[in-house]
Amino acid sequence: MGNMVWKEEYSVGNAMLDEQHRRLIELVNRVDGGEPLDDILAALQEYAEKHFRDEERLLESVGYPDLDKQQYQHAAFSAWLDRLYRDHCEEGDSAVTRHDLQRYLRVWLANHLLVYDMAFKPWLDSSATPSTAPTPDGN
Repeated sequence: MGNMVWKEEYSVGNAMLDEQHRRLIELVNRVDGGEPLDDILAALQEYAEKHFRDEERLLESVGYPDLDKQQYQHAAFSAWLDRLYRDHCEEGDSAVTRHDLQRYLRVWLANHLLVYDMAFKPWLDSSATPSTAPTPDGN
């Protein structure tokens, strides 16, 4: 697989979150590099914990009404990552695990950024207020 590249369409308009999303893309790209999978999984777990905490705090501070959906997505990703780590500990570093990891991360990242994170983008716009920002379903 080729490297995943940051695109402006992934931007949520918040420098901190955009930088953290770029970091995830870097981690996705490291999967193909032959680096020990233990290191990549550890970096992903660290990333997920910090990023999800930061993102959820920010969304709470702006009164984002679908914070619970975001938290659910984050919890599902973390549970998947925990399962993968356990499987890796039992089975070791294999090409199948690397392939599955990179494929899942690409699909998850694209879906999460372009659907779930774009839904809160208007709430991060300083001109949006809870009464004027659209809801995730567009209303």
